[in-house]
Amino acid sequence: MMAVNSCAAAPRVLRAAFEPTGSPRWFVYAMKKLGLDTKHGFDLQITLVRDQITGAFQSFEVALKEGAVDLIDIDWIAIGRHRANGLPLTAFFPYGRIAGGLVVPSDSPISGLRDLRGKCIGVVRLRDKNWIILRAACMKRYDFDPQQEATVVEALSKGTLTEMLKGGQVDAALQWWQLIPPLVATGAYRRVVDVLDLIADLGIAGSVPITLFTVSDEFAKHNGELLRGFVRAFCETAEYLKQNDQIWVEVGEQVMGGIDPRILTILRDSWRQRVMTAWDASTILQIERLFGELLKVGGGALLGIDQLPPGTFATEFVE
Repeated sequence: MMAVNSCAAAPRVLRAAFEPTGSPRWFVYAMKKLGLDTKHGFDLQITLVRDQITGAFQSFEVALKEGAVDLIDIDWIAIGRHRANGLPLTAFFPYGRIAGGLVVPSDSPISGLRDLRGKCIGVVRLRDKNWIILRAACMKRYDFDPQQEATVVEALSKGTLTEMLKGGQVDAALQWWQLIPPLVATGAYRRVVDVLDLIADLGIAGSVPITLFTVSDEFAKHNGELLRGFVRAFCETAEYLKQNDQIWVEVGEQVMGGIDPRILTILRDSWRQRVMTAWDASTILQIERLFGELLKVGGGALLGIDQLPPGTFATEFVE
């Protein structure tokens, strides 16, 4: 009798794009090490893209738009703008309260938002969610728009922004959250503002996701079980990273290139506070409240859109 080979079907491939310095690489390392993608029926494959902005798109947005990858994480303001401009993207689960902060040299006279008048401020880009939220906070609390009453320089990459701050080309830099502790640890810089605190100052209590895992409408339509598997794997990975300190030692060595243990601890604790695994109608309501407050303060000119288009968020992939 002829033997028949029987083997399980290979897991579906899910292609994601992240930046080399981005925090998603941390959970990807843990997910792959623990085999949680395979456990939940898929093979997560990562493309690392350049820290660069071209026109209205960051590099990972270009990769998704061109079909080179299936999944990215971006903020919901950008998703709304893309949908309004005819690029049908949808957020299917939150990554977390991923927002940056304002950094200045240690001897800077800048101690708060009110001190930004007349200063030179470096931002990654003018449409960045961090800059939008900071502008709204200045408008609401101190009755001025720093985009009008300060000099604002677009770096178009996070690495360039850091170099501009170090070179004295800007008085302050609105940098991504995970890049701030290494700067502060040198003693030459200090953080003036955490953007997450500005959200609370705008009157929004509780946790509001800022960046979300995002796919095209077409991909979501045909890959529901694959996305449900990703949600299960991400939640299990996030819980492991919250509870296990040793995995962070490995992340520090394998992903961050042997980072100073003191900085690693700061990043670990901050990530644990920022990551989110709740996604339902109440979470989306929180986003809509923040959007409404930003719109009330700065209007469509601040956000680039007057409303979050229908289809921006999908909750059907949560079990």
